[in-house]
Amino acid sequence: MIYRLLGVVIGCMVIWVGTPADAFAEIDSHDRDLLVRVRQAGLWEGPVSRQAEHRGSARRVREVGRELADDHDRLDAQTRALASKVRVELPGEPTEEQRSWADEITGATGADFDRLYVNRARAAHGSIFGLASHVRAATRDDAMRSFAQAAVDTVMRHMTLLESTGIAETTSLMVPVGGGELDGGDLALGMLMMGIAGGATFGLVRVLGAPGRRA
Repeated sequence: MIYRLLGVVIGCMVIWVGTPADAFAEIDSHDRDLLVRVRQAGLWEGPVSRQAEHRGSARRVREVGRELADDHDRLDAQTRALASKVRVELPGEPTEEQRSWADEITGATGADFDRLYVNRARAAHGSIFGLASHVRAATRDDAMRSFAQAAVDTVMRHMTLLESTGIAETTSLMVPVGGGELDGGDLALGMLMMGIAGGATFGLVRVLGAPGRRA
């Protein structure tokens, strides 16, 4: 009897050791929401940015469209890979509102196309910044934190690129987010808080890792 029990214990230990760490990841509703929203964003912003690469009337708009489309391809691959690991089901199409934005941009031409693309895309990026920042700070899963950081970096890069066209409107970031609105001041505050948190983490690591310090 004792040997049978010992065999069961050993078997459980083997299974536990061989189980990927991702199986124990603590993914919460905000983590899932970020994966879903990044996926949906890529489903409409990627194709529309590819249109901008070829249809933009201004050279800078075409350049920005190409860079955004390439980035969305890469980020979408990361999104799908992580969602598969943490068992989050992703949508296969954008929201109805996002489709209406895409249709509006696609139906425009010339300078109107440029203006609609730049400002719709900028507003959409701004709407996801707050969620990505929250997940970056609050998630308990290392892979999710890394993904959220990539999302934050991509959003900031894209907004900077869109603004470099010179046709981004100052009100294009005033979009509803969880019952409130996200404007340029909120983005700046979010970036400041992330910088403070990052600096504090770096300092703590330096202190704890200094020679002669022991737990």
